[in-house]
Parts: sequence; C-alpha cells; structure tokens
Amino acid sequence: MVNDRDDYMNNRHFVNKAFRIFVINSILSSAGIAMETFVDAIILGNALGETGLSVLAVAMPVYMIYNLFGYAFGVGGSLKVSECIGEEDKDGANAYFTQAVIFSVITGVIIAVFGRLFLPEIIFLTGGSGITAATDYLAPLVLSAPIFILAPVISLLIRSDADPFLSTLGISLSVVVNLALDLVFIFGLNMGLFGAALAMVLGQLAAIMVYLMHFLKKHNHLKLRQATLSPRAAYRLFRGGFGIASTFVYQGITLIIINNILSAAVGLSGLAIYNILFNISMFAYAVFDGISLALTPLVGTFVGEKDTEGVYNTMRLALKTSIVLGAICTLVIFIFADPIAALFGVRENLPLVVLTIRIFALSVMQSCFNCVMASFYQTIKRQYFAGVIYFMRGFVLLLGFSIWFIPIFGVSGTAMALVASESVTTVVLVVTAVIIKKKGDYRNLLLFTEPIIQKDSLYETTLSSDLKQLENCVAEIEEFCERQNIDSSNAYFINLTIEELAANIINFGFNDGKPHYINIKIVLFDEDIYIRMRDDSTTYNPFEESGKLDEELDYLGVSIVRKKAKAFAYNRTLVYNNLLIIL
Repeated sequence: MVNDRDDYMNNRHFVNKAFRIFVINSILSSAGIAMETFVDAIILGNALGETGLSVLAVAMPVYMIYNLFGYAFGVGGSLKVSECIGEEDKDGANAYFTQAVIFSVITGVIIAVFGRLFLPEIIFLTGGSGITAATDYLAPLVLSAPIFILAPVISLLIRSDADPFLSTLGISLSVVVNLALDLVFIFGLNMGLFGAALAMVLGQLAAIMVYLMHFLKKHNHLKLRQATLSPRAAYRLFRGGFGIASTFVYQGITLIIINNILSAAVGLSGLAIYNILFNISMFAYAVFDGISLALTPLVGTFVGEKDTEGVYNTMRLALKTSIVLGAICTLVIFIFADPIAALFGVRENLPLVVLTIRIFALSVMQSCFNCVMASFYQTIKRQYFAGVIYFMRGFVLLLGFSIWFIPIFGVSGTAMALVASESVTTVVLVVTAVIIKKKGDYRNLLLFTEPIIQKDSLYETTLSSDLKQLENCVAEIEEFCERQNIDSSNAYFINLTIEELAANIINFGFNDGKPHYINIKIVLFDEDIYIRMRDDSTTYNPFEESGKLDEELDYLGVSIVRKKAKAFAYNRTLVYNNLLIIL
C-alpha cells in the first residue's frame, strides 16, 4: 500500500528540496561558466575594440570542442554514477568515475598536440584569416585543452555525488580569478590577448583545485579505481552524454559557418556584433542549462531507485521553473538591451546591436523548454529524442535560417534565425509527443516508460519529526504484514527496525530546530524484505553512531538491527541520508 496522507507523501518534499538545491547551484555554475567568456568579451571589447571581440568570435568554436568532450564525458559519467548510487552499486560508481576522468585527460592531450600542430589552419577555418592577433589568444588555449575538458567533467561528477555547492564554488572562484588576472595582465602588464587567454587558463586550474577538495570528504563515494579503459568503454560513456553535449558540436559548426558568412557579408564589425550576441545568449542559456544539468543527478538517481513519482515530480518542477525563469530572462534582455550593449564598449552601430539583442530575447522561452526536454530524454535513455531536438535546434534549422536571413538582414538575421529555429523545434516537439502518446506507445506526454511495480507488495509513508506519527506508522505496518502473510517473527523485526531507526533519527538527527521528514518504504522482493529510509537532516548515520556506542541505551535498538539484518548500508545521496536494510 502507498499511504497518501498529505502533500509530503511519496517523496514530494524530498524532491522539492533536492530540486531547489541542485537547480540553484546548477544555474549558478552554468552562469559562472558563461560569465568567464562574458567577462573576457567586456574587457577585450573595451581594451582592444573590434579586434578583441573578433578574436573571441574566432576562438568560440575551440571552446565548443572543449565543451563537447567535457560535457559528453561529464554528463555521461554523472548519469552512470547517479544510477549506481541509486542502486547502491559503489564499485560501479567508482568505475564510471575513473573512466570519465581518464578519458577526458587523454582526449585533452590529443587535442592539445594536434591543435598546436595545426593552429594556423584552425584560425583560418574558424573565420580568423587576416586577424594576426588570433594566434596570441588561441595558442595558450590549445595547449591547455586537458584543463578545459577535465574541469567540467569533475564539476559534474561531484555534483552527482551530493556536492553541488562545491561545484558552484569552484566555478565561482574561476570567474573571480579570471576577472582579476584579466585586469592585471591586460591593463597592468599590457599582455593583450595572450594575457586574457592565460587568465582564463589559470581560472580553470583554480576551479579544479577547489573540486579536488570533494575527495577529502568523509562521505565521498568517488575514488579512482581499476576500470576498463577500452575504446568501447570510452564510446559508451561518451554516448551517454552526447545528447546534451552534441549542442556544442552544432554550435561549433554553425559558429564557423556564420563567422565566415558575416566576415564576407559585413566584415569585422559583423563578427564583433555577433560575438556580443553570442555571449548574451550564453548567459541567458545558462539558466536553462542549470535546470537541465540538475535533472541528470536527480532523475538518474530516481530512475536507479525505480521511483517513478520522483521522476514525475522532478519534471513538473523543472518545467514550471523553466517557464518562470524564461519569462524573466526575456523581459530583462528586452528591456535592458541598451545598457547590455553598452557594457561591451559599443560606440558605433549601437542601435543595430540593441535591435539584434531584442530580437534574440524572443527566442528565450522556446529555448528553455527545448533544453529541459532534451536533457530529460537524455537522462531517461531516450537518446534518440534528445538527439533529434539538439540536431534540429542547434544545427539544421539554425544553419538553414542563418544562411537564409543573414544575407537579407545582416547581423540581425542571426537573432532572427535563433527565434525561428527554437520556435519550430518547440512546435515539432509538442506535436510529436501528442502523436506518439495517441498511438499508445507511451502513457504520458513526457514519453517516459513507467517501471511495473507491484503495489500490493509495497508500503510507503512519510513522517514528520512528531513521534506520535511513528506510532500510527507502526500500526499501519502491522496491518501491511498481515495482508502479506509475513510471519510473526519477521513482522516483529520489521517494526523493530523502523521504530528504532526512525526514533533515533528524529531524536539525534533532527537536532537543529528545523522541520524535517523521513520517507519509509518497504518492498517485498523474492525472499527478502527491503526497507529504505530517507531523511532530509544533515549528514547522520545511526549505524555508525551505534557502532561507537553499543553500550548506550539510546543506541541499543539500532545495534540490534545492525546485528540481526542480512545487510545494511548508509549513503548520502543527493541531499538526503539513505538507509537500506535487508531482512
């Protein structure tokens, strides 16, 4: 039976709390990543004018390559790690973590070697022909490829291991370091574009140093272990995150093509204006990327736990949040287009830049919806749906509309192409979901296949810190055991386990004066009885405490559970304490 006593039942309280924490940290992280190139664009635009902004436009495809591999291995590894943690598979989590780190470093080294050998060709290909200063900026960036790829991989992995705050802290520090060193290197030491690139590299290194602090923490799941390092293993991991990461492939290709079209049609000023638009779009998309990246550990963990309701509640919150934040972003960009353009040191063509920014604002809502849905499909292993969304919005439609609009409308045509490609993708996505659902292939518009759960063999409820609720829970469990024909000795031990552990968590874990909840689930599986208890207090493991204090009366019941259970485990998953007891 599943008890639906109030709105906190069936994990809704836990989903809300985890979603809030992960989304806030993910948005801040994504905004921090966007802020780094945004800061470079502002500083270089004011210090070096159109030349500085043009070089950044030329360098953007290189950043897209780094993001491709960083997010493919990072998201692929994060998804696998989250599922393993949800399934209590620590060895699997460590294996995927090791693969993600090693494959990202190897890929970075290969890119650095080939990038340095073919740097002039890369500059020519990305539309930088004739911009002699491009080498000063791109040379140090190319040599630092392993750093740029490894940073997002570790950030995403530690976020899956219940440490979103440290991920955000690392990215925030990289922005501060980059900004401070930009000012020192460019204005203080007159190092120009080379100084800007060096500041970016050192900012990424600072972030990695912060991320490494995670592995010193007590409840860290992730450790480097022996793992399969074959090309097939690399491909599987890369493919797991490619749906989300593929957007960087498409961005890189379209950037190259659009840069060359603008260079021929408009000249240096076209590249400069497009770089401004691109940086603004990256900053706006950081909000949606934050929501999307939060889905990976949350939905991945709930899928691993076979918690269908957790998946639905997460997506409900994600779509609701994306609509609200998308509307706010649209209004802010549209209303404040003039001061935003002025930030980049624009003096000529200011009305054209403002118009382009305002046209772009009309694409924000659709882009938000598309990103969130594509990320969700990727997480629930519907890579085909995710791949089609990214391919349409980031490549086929965007490129087609750009080739059509830019010769007619100039730089503003790039913004019009974004509006058109995102709008068409949204319409196709919704219509396709409705058609597939009507055909009967899926029972919901999320196109999520629900696992078959035998409701009769399941008991679930959620308790507050009120011990009186625990008394009612014990009575309900007795009725559940009678319906399932569980013998009296096992029924007694089930009740003892839940009563002792829940009381211990309430008395000693819920000690900060804030409201807290415990979710209890009992599942009959073959000949075993699985009990999972999830609470939202700070890190607290009653098994560990009872192991230290076996003789104390307060922990006597927990000690009995430890000795009598077939197996027991504690994990800090997402932002919860999870206890698994097998009887």
